[in-house]
Amino acid sequence: MKLKHIYFALLLLPLLFKAEVDPKLFLEKFNKADLKNKVRLVASVPYTDIKEIYPQIKDTLARLKSLVYMRPQSKEAKFLFDKIEADIELNNENYTKAIFILENGLRKHATNVQDSLICYSMLKNAFIKIRDINKAFEMHHLMELKWSRKSDSVDIELGRPKSTLFNMLGLTEQAIAERRKEGEGYVWKNDTDKFINMYNDIGVFYNAKKKSDSAQVYFLKAKNLLLQKKISKENETFHKFFLSLIDGNLALSYFNEGNVVEAIPLLKIDVYYSLKVNNYESAFNSYNLLTQCYIKLNQNKLAKNYLDSAHFLINDKVKGIAPKLRFLLTSANYFNSINDFSRSNESYKQYLAINDSFQILEKERQIKNQSVAISVEQSEIELNEKDKLLEQNKLDEAKQKTFRAYLLAGIIILSTIILFLILNNHYSKKREDQLYTKNKQISTQNELIEQALKEKEALIKEIHHRVKNNLQIVSSMLSLQMSKISDKNTQTILRDAQQRINSISLTHQMLYQKDNITSISLGDYVENLAGQIEKTIFSGDIKLTTKIDSRERKINIDSAVPLGLLINEILTNAYKHAFSANEKGNVSVSLVDNTDVCVLTIGDNGKGLPDNIESVNKSSMGMELINILAEQLGANLKIEKANGTKFIITIKF
Repeated sequence: MKLKHIYFALLLLPLLFKAEVDPKLFLEKFNKADLKNKVRLVASVPYTDIKEIYPQIKDTLARLKSLVYMRPQSKEAKFLFDKIEADIELNNENYTKAIFILENGLRKHATNVQDSLICYSMLKNAFIKIRDINKAFEMHHLMELKWSRKSDSVDIELGRPKSTLFNMLGLTEQAIAERRKEGEGYVWKNDTDKFINMYNDIGVFYNAKKKSDSAQVYFLKAKNLLLQKKISKENETFHKFFLSLIDGNLALSYFNEGNVVEAIPLLKIDVYYSLKVNNYESAFNSYNLLTQCYIKLNQNKLAKNYLDSAHFLINDKVKGIAPKLRFLLTSANYFNSINDFSRSNESYKQYLAINDSFQILEKERQIKNQSVAISVEQSEIELNEKDKLLEQNKLDEAKQKTFRAYLLAGIIILSTIILFLILNNHYSKKREDQLYTKNKQISTQNELIEQALKEKEALIKEIHHRVKNNLQIVSSMLSLQMSKISDKNTQTILRDAQQRINSISLTHQMLYQKDNITSISLGDYVENLAGQIEKTIFSGDIKLTTKIDSRERKINIDSAVPLGLLINEILTNAYKHAFSANEKGNVSVSLVDNTDVCVLTIGDNGKGLPDNIESVNKSSMGMELINILAEQLGANLKIEKANGTKFIITIKF
């Protein structure tokens, strides 16, 4: 089963001590304030702090809004109402409506840099909520450009740091580098809370890359700093909860390296304190990972207990598609471990159905949000244009007198030209009608051709999608068959066949997920396939290193399939034969792209091939298949036996 990464988000510690608004005192201030200050007062606090008393001031605000919109010059008050209404819609999870309100306020009512920054901050939060991270990144960039002009008297949150946005986009390396850069600003302030969050975030990023050693270093740094903090007795429970969240992150790093025994007690601590503060999503993640730990330890009874606990939370407390998908994969894994293949297959089918539906909804969401994103971009352009228009108007006034003189002369010249055009039009009208008819026919034909091409592209993507699904069904059937066969040799043959099918399936998956349906990135394909094989075989003692020189080279499906099978054979042989049982070792995959050739090198530091390699080539199906596939690719295959085994495949283009 493909293991999903589980991320435990460490909340900012200062939130524990953030001053909250007293609703009763706020209501007293509101009733005593004049009309203008009533609006300013409501706009100055988060809606969540006054949510319980908002029904008592709602009617008053509605009357004030009617008065404000009767006065065209009241831009400040109109902007404050935009901020209030957008905050309410964000709280009610009506993100698209909030974006529309903010975009309108930015274009029509924002009068200074502070107003623009407030809109950008709230828009950034809204785009993150609808998972449009590219637009959130754009809002962050606009905030950075104007941040130096922000007034210190205005409280504006920059929101999620750039490193987190990089991570959401899947750019983990950039996220780590940016997070360290952000940490440079904490040194002179000696801000312990921010250092704790920084260390935890970097650990989470390393967990995403499955670099467990590096992740553990940063989680332990965060934990040690948090343990050194002096916490009041009233905040002791929350303090322990934050510690347990770091423990949950640390447990995931242990799990990723195969050390489930050390992961289990940390996950149990995380479950205890997460339930104590009603953080059900964190508890669910730990229940789910505990189930997988006990499956690996073949303790199925305990695995079932934690699976049932996760099931209770997913039905009653935890919402969202991502947790549901993780639960279904874990369920399929559990039922497979107890040989209940029918329920395992049922869980996996549910996973595929929900995942496919989610992908479709995601595409629809992107289409719907595209128009909103364009409107926000247009608002920024219009706002910048306002400043330019003010300066231009001053110049225009100075040019008016000269313009009038030129206008009179222009009218006379224009009249002469119009008369000439009318006479010329009389003779060319028939010709224009003919050209119009012809152009219309050509335009219609072009539209039909373009529509046909789009339909063909959609059909080809659907074919690749179905081929991928059919190959996955075949792979699942092989898994079922292997579980019913006791003969080890037969199981090995079926497992090898299953891995070859998976490599072909990955090719079709990458083709229908990309805009280009005829070719895929060679670098991405090699990296994804190597990662897939590592997860399928999974050995905590063997470390896989992948180095891709370039991702610009494209290959078609005719080359991708034999190349994938070739990589599968070599990597599988390395995992199975290069090392003795429980022996630690390294397997490396590198791709170097030169002008005319690509050099793919797959090597290990194991015990190496035997000296009678020629006779092995004749008797081993794997070696024979490697040679056949290399010949099919038209590639040159070279084997080096020093310090392990290294296969060097040179592919000509």
